[in-house]
Amino acid sequence: MSIDEKRPLGRILLQRKLVPRELLGALTEPKGTAATAPSAPQPPVAERRDTELDALHALADRTGVSGLDLRLAKITLEHLDVVPLEVAEALLILPVLVREGGLYLAMADPHDRRAVDELEFVTGKTVYPFIAVRTTLLQTITAAYAAKARGATEYRGSMAPADSRQ
Repeated sequence: MSIDEKRPLGRILLQRKLVPRELLGALTEPKGTAATAPSAPQPPVAERRDTELDALHALADRTGVSGLDLRLAKITLEHLDVVPLEVAEALLILPVLVREGGLYLAMADPHDRRAVDELEFVTGKTVYPFIAVRTTLLQTITAAYAAKARGATEYRGSMAPADSRQ
């Protein structure tokens, strides 16, 4: 089942009260038809929501797959050896953890059975897919593989907590 066959993302955003009904109408109209789209007032800093996290929760609701906030991720870069950079970029997948019998993947489309089946066949591991926000996933793929190429052993997302063992 593809992501498009699930509930509309706009409906999920409305149910979670993440988008005002008026703004959603403007967002879902074809470009050029919303001549007078209402501008949402900017909330005070203390009231601003983490829209990426909201989007991740909405995607998880829509797909029925757990979400992974890559901004909080700490990835041991040797795990990237399981998936070449070109494959990661083409399929929008990122190995975030490799265990004895499992491969945990951040994916733009966790229902991509072909990718999951091929990785299970090649690695001999069970693949556990997680949904990730596409833009953050692509940025993380680029940054993590670049860090590995520079010789780093670990990648930390932009909001990952620092180690307390220093």
